[in-house]
Amino acid sequence: MNVDFRIAGEGKTALEEQFAKEAEDKGLLNLKGYRTVGGMRASLYNAMTEEGVDHLLEFMQDFQTKHAN
Repeated sequence: MNVDFRIAGEGKTALEEQFAKEAEDKGLLNLKGYRTVGGMRASLYNAMTEEGVDHLLEFMQDFQTKHAN
């Protein structure tokens, strides 16, 4: 299953680029969405461990806290 999402709504591509970069620095790879759609996309197939999902969730929460207005 793919989970598609946006960072701070439409038009926040700079923040989405930063999200992707910081995620990659944390070992979370390939989160950029489809070129035609944009946004982010997390692939959560059967091979994804619960620990991997927890790591993504923790990163997302930290990113949100760091970039909240």
